[in-house]
Amino acid sequence: MPSEHRPVRRNHLAALGAATVVGAAVAGAAVGAGNTDPEDTTAVAPAAATTAASPASAAGSAAPAVLEESPQPVSVDPLLIRSVARQVLLEQDQPEHLTNVDLIARDVLSQSPADPAEAERMTRETMLGYGPGAPVANSPEAEPAIAPPQCPPTARACIDVDGKQAWMVDGGRVTYGPVPITTGRPGHETVRGSHHVLRHVRHDHSIPFDSPMPFSTYFTVSGIAFHEGRLDEPSHGCIHLGHHAAAHFFEHLKVGDEVVAF
Repeated sequence: MPSEHRPVRRNHLAALGAATVVGAAVAGAAVGAGNTDPEDTTAVAPAAATTAASPASAAGSAAPAVLEESPQPVSVDPLLIRSVARQVLLEQDQPEHLTNVDLIARDVLSQSPADPAEAERMTRETMLGYGPGAPVANSPEAEPAIAPPQCPPTARACIDVDGKQAWMVDGGRVTYGPVPITTGRPGHETVRGSHHVLRHVRHDHSIPFDSPMPFSTYFTVSGIAFHEGRLDEPSHGCIHLGHHAAAHFFEHLKVGDEVVAF
């Protein structure tokens, strides 16, 4: 080969070598940026994780803030007390209509329970016969309540057997009540009709049924009486009253007074 061509060839080889180095550098950068080999975890996974996390972060930031609401206090009202009274009857395997739960609620609310726990305690006590009873009389400013039509003006006490309530009356006007009661169970039904008070026994005890009968006010020869008793169980024909109501009937009904059960 002629000698004048040797410098040219050396220059050409140098240029090719430089091009090769530059091309390798560019190719390496491209491979580093776009490598999708699953086994290559260098520098690619963090970027992918950052990219994948971005939509979730955006969604999280777009979601409305959830405000925690404080629980509302349970109010003491007739609905709560009626519910407790029905639960007591259910626990005793007794029907809901055994006694007048509306009057139970009235009696419990009259004691102004401070909270639901106290209301439940008072309700259970009332169902056991330890309720406060009804107002003795209407206030002087109020018009006295009129007795139900089934209760004649001659009666001094009336019993609504189906409605599970009783009153004391005078001349067709209510003087005490209504108060919740329970009456006779099947086979021992309370006798309906007009009766008259026969006698009083402050501390009596039923021999046939081995049961206490405080404040007994008898009004039939068969042994039916008003007396203190539980309001979560039926009687054997008598009229169960709460403690205070039984004491009131005992003290204010006189021998010979008419008692009407309807």
